[in-house]
Amino acid sequence: MKYFLVLLYSIFIGCYNIYGVALKEEKNNQIPSQEHTNYKISDWPTDIPKSIIFIIADGTGIGQYTLSYYSNGDFAPARFNHIGLVATHPNDGDCSSTCKRVTDSGASGTALSAGMKTYNGAIAVDKDKVPVKTMLEWAEEKKMLTGLVATSTVTHATPASFAAHVDYRKKEAEIAYQYVHSGVDIILGGGKKFWPDSLINTFEDNNGQYIEKIESKININKKVLGLFSEDAMEKAYEDRNPTTTTMAKFALNYLENSENGFFVMIEESQVDWGGHANSAEYIKGEMKSLNDLINYVLDYQELNPDVLVVLTADHECGGVSVHDGEDGNLDIRFTSDYHSANFVPIWASGPGAEVFDAFMDNTEIGRMLIEYIKN
Repeated sequence: MKYFLVLLYSIFIGCYNIYGVALKEEKNNQIPSQEHTNYKISDWPTDIPKSIIFIIADGTGIGQYTLSYYSNGDFAPARFNHIGLVATHPNDGDCSSTCKRVTDSGASGTALSAGMKTYNGAIAVDKDKVPVKTMLEWAEEKKMLTGLVATSTVTHATPASFAAHVDYRKKEAEIAYQYVHSGVDIILGGGKKFWPDSLINTFEDNNGQYIEKIESKININKKVLGLFSEDAMEKAYEDRNPTTTTMAKFALNYLENSENGFFVMIEESQVDWGGHANSAEYIKGEMKSLNDLINYVLDYQELNPDVLVVLTADHECGGVSVHDGEDGNLDIRFTSDYHSANFVPIWASGPGAEVFDAFMDNTEIGRMLIEYIKN
């Protein structure tokens, strides 16, 4: 059934892109309610994980995975044991008049991190701008080690949704300040421009260590802040250094020292930006990076069977579809340069992975992972 859903969805998107079919929404065709009574999710699993690796491939939908499948050779997502589909809409507007089906990374990041719908632009606050507790904060409470890895600035919307609380995602300097005073144990990525020397000094004064090279030796008894670029990190096809996989290895080598398990969110941030740019080359490079990351993480999970690996996206970007071009080449088409409301896949392996073998709302991912952490 799961493969039929994915196939059916792919056929629909293909038809949309080929024929330009635009479906008009009736006003009474509302987004399902916050209670998600029409969504199905499996019963409580027999095993629950000790540790969780949560990969978010920003902006990655069926079209991006199809492009990866036909252009990169090896297709690492096929190694996952379970697959489902995810609806990503925000809670933004009154559906009796107007409402939004298309999310941004703040609203979707909050849905994934805290299991709660909110408005576009929000970072781990509800629709009334009240902070909501995230799974990373639940993990801290359970004495697990925690980490954030991103190829954007580390204060960008998706990573921020796990460890900060602001009413608008562009407040990256405030997000950096909150990180320093949070319990996150390791943070790796780009965005040094949001971290003045005084803030880094404060981090170091609070049992932290700052690095600018991934080869740096660290004290595993101190927190780690690694910033490897002034702004976002380089594109994957422009020889990003360190790579996403290298940062993941560094983070896991640090986090696995926890007796109580760990939680880490790893974001392959820039697939989304390839969609915004309508650049197939950009997307292919980021998907190759994601493929390498998946292979490494699943190899790690096989050696550490108490670890759950979950891969999903906050939303799709670009309305990507794949067609035959001339001389055997691929013809990549885009319907927009922004996010879409298209469903995104979820992939999972490890203890508790079977609950994601379903169609679900993105908040259900957050709520289930929080339950795993709490139990």
